[in-house]
Amino acid sequence: MTHFDDLSAYTYFETESIGHDWGWLEFRPRYDRLNIGWLDAPAGFPVGSTPEWFADALRNIAAGPLVNATRGFHACTFCPRGPNDSPLPVEHPGGAVLRANAEIRVPWRTGAMFAAPTLVWHYVRAHSYQPPESFVDAVGSYDPSWAMDGSPWIPTDAERLTFD
Repeated sequence: MTHFDDLSAYTYFETESIGHDWGWLEFRPRYDRLNIGWLDAPAGFPVGSTPEWFADALRNIAAGPLVNATRGFHACTFCPRGPNDSPLPVEHPGGAVLRANAEIRVPWRTGAMFAAPTLVWHYVRAHSYQPPESFVDAVGSYDPSWAMDGSPWIPTDAERLTFD
């Protein structure tokens, strides 16, 4: 994975692709995307505590719709891993979910969205990554309906790709 500084402009993908149980929404976003939690060794990162509720809230977001899913999985470069280790699972009440191949979006303010790898949950829990306070606040007020048809974040010309 590539390292990006927190709050820098997101440039990884030009378009957004959001997975739903019926298919995918694909579109060119009309909002700014800001990087959060794109960590990669040997680059350092801020360490500290986060509110008690924060990790569970991130886990719930990571268990939601996949954004910009890829075919490959990324292993945490801060954890020792063997050659046969599987992608990092996120434990969730609905069961373990593999999340090392996609991103999350967290609306921040009008016209701006945080963009993080799904591994951000792992970085917070396992490595005490401390994201910017603005991201913590946005996670605290997260509304999953942002990713649905009719949301002001989804343009009306979004392409709908259904499973047949």
